[in-house]
Amino acid sequence: MENTMGKSQMVLKDDIAKQDEVMDKYKGGYEVTSFAAESFDGGVNGSLRRGDIVNVYALDPATELLTLMAENVYVAEVYDNAGKKVGEPKEIETSFTVYVTPEEVENINLAVVYGGIQMYLKTE
Repeated sequence: MENTMGKSQMVLKDDIAKQDEVMDKYKGGYEVTSFAAESFDGGVNGSLRRGDIVNVYALDPATELLTLMAENVYVAEVYDNAGKKVGEPKEIETSFTVYVTPEEVENINLAVVYGGIQMYLKTE
């Protein structure tokens, strides 16, 4: 939304944002990849759902510090340990399918190699 809305206010064309800073990055193309939850054991695994936006960090073995590997990553789908799509809040996901830009692919692959990956849910 572009403008602050009041209770029971109608949404007008001018109230809708013209750009989406998160999703617009995928206009130039994206790749789809998946990760097992074991790769994300330090993050917000139990509460991520389709449509969430996360920042992906990994533990750099050279410095032993968490390093930002990709920002504003779109969670396309989440699955349980049986490989079924997760939809209910009580279900725990064990793997994630995400969109990454071509520029992010190398960093995401490196994050998987590093291990110690953590995903932080964006709330704004």
